[in-house]
Amino acid sequence: MSQSTGTAAPAAGAPRRSGPWKIATASMIGTSVEWYDFGIYATAAALVFPELFFPEMNRALGTVMSFATLFVGALGRPLGAILFGHIGDRHGRKKALIWSMTLMGAATVCIGLLPTYSQVGVLAPLLLVLIRMIQSLAVGGEWGGAVLFAVEHAPPRRKAFFGSFPQVGDGVGYFMSTGVFALIALLGHDALATWAWRVPFLLSAVLVVVGLVIRRSMDESPEFEAARRAEESAGPAGRGKETAPVISVLRHAWKTWLLATGAFLITVGGYYIVVTFMSSYAVTELGFSDAQAAGAGTAASVVVIVCTPLSALFADRYGLRRVTLIGVLLHLVAAFPMFWLADTRSVTGLWLAMCLPMLASTIAYASLGTLASGWFAPRVRYTGLSMSFQTAGLLGTLAPAATTWLYSSFGNSWVPVALAFAGMAAVSAVCLMACRPAPDAGPSLDASETDPSPDASEARRVLDGFDTAATATEGNALPGGSGGAAGVASTG
Repeated sequence: MSQSTGTAAPAAGAPRRSGPWKIATASMIGTSVEWYDFGIYATAAALVFPELFFPEMNRALGTVMSFATLFVGALGRPLGAILFGHIGDRHGRKKALIWSMTLMGAATVCIGLLPTYSQVGVLAPLLLVLIRMIQSLAVGGEWGGAVLFAVEHAPPRRKAFFGSFPQVGDGVGYFMSTGVFALIALLGHDALATWAWRVPFLLSAVLVVVGLVIRRSMDESPEFEAARRAEESAGPAGRGKETAPVISVLRHAWKTWLLATGAFLITVGGYYIVVTFMSSYAVTELGFSDAQAAGAGTAASVVVIVCTPLSALFADRYGLRRVTLIGVLLHLVAAFPMFWLADTRSVTGLWLAMCLPMLASTIAYASLGTLASGWFAPRVRYTGLSMSFQTAGLLGTLAPAATTWLYSSFGNSWVPVALAFAGMAAVSAVCLMACRPAPDAGPSLDASETDPSPDASEARRVLDGFDTAATATEGNALPGGSGGAAGVASTG
């Protein structure tokens, strides 16, 4: 299948395409809504949901059950990756992204309208889990599509930079969610537990409307259009038998899917530990107020917003894999110090305890989406990238409940939690080093994928995606069955 870099000059008389800044901003707004929705749910799960939806249990067990709804609800994320990945790979990235945002916003507003256990009994937590599953179905198709939209529209020299904007959206969304909760928490816990917790969920409707207006004005991905034109010109004989993208990934790139899932694990699971377990630990064990815990989370989100594009610029210059690996390994460094800092019981210590692991996550996460997009061929890229990230997300949602159980089972000690955090980082580092680009994924985006000895100008040329010969060589090493993601294009 032919591959477009998305940088060719438009033909005379052709309509002007959306610029990379507009596309990146639209991608950022979409993931801002996604992570705002996640952030307000995770914060509510730590602060008020145990008493609102699981009041018959003690505080510790209620917190475990509240966090468990993150996992149960997230069961829909891999299904969403398959559903919206199919739409995105077959009918266009834009269409998939519009529908994912619509469904996600509607589900979040519904959570804000839910009755509590005191009003309808056991039906309340059941409805909470059901709506969470619908919400997670939409989330499953959001992040992967947003990253691809930004990367496939970006100029070669700035693939990681523009591809990092969805990750900036994570920080913006989390900043908004913790900021809203920090303000509402000033009303007092009684107000928060009776009515004020609903406000952040209902405000999501405003963000969704803004996001939909912007997304409807975007152009389709040039790489998707180039791949579709190539298939149409090839005719039925050239296309071969049509195969669903998920089948192609499982048949030809299953090892790549599993390794990519492992590579994403610490950036997702570690994030859950910081924003949920650490918040709950700070309030219930260290005596911080709800507002202080939410304020520390807000500070951590500022780190994400500021450091994500800076990390991506470094990745464009020095290599995506190299910079991403540094971020993954920094989680090992932060595993124990973040608890030592929190245990100082000072507000400054709590802020540093949240910001230190978030900085490590930011460095790793900034360019990982761009790097991983090259691990799958264009016609299954939406599905493969989304399946990898959302499978990691499904596993990551176990982290808050698992770490709360570890903490309680080992005499209220955070040492097992720190070890689990470090263990996830080690798994991600190994998987990251094992992944290689798909043979037909197009020019390499990463200088670290090439021979480390070329001169500086050649290294920059390779980094910018002009050295197609290097990619063809690297593709032979792809783990993923007999051909990794190779051959996917021929199956549709």
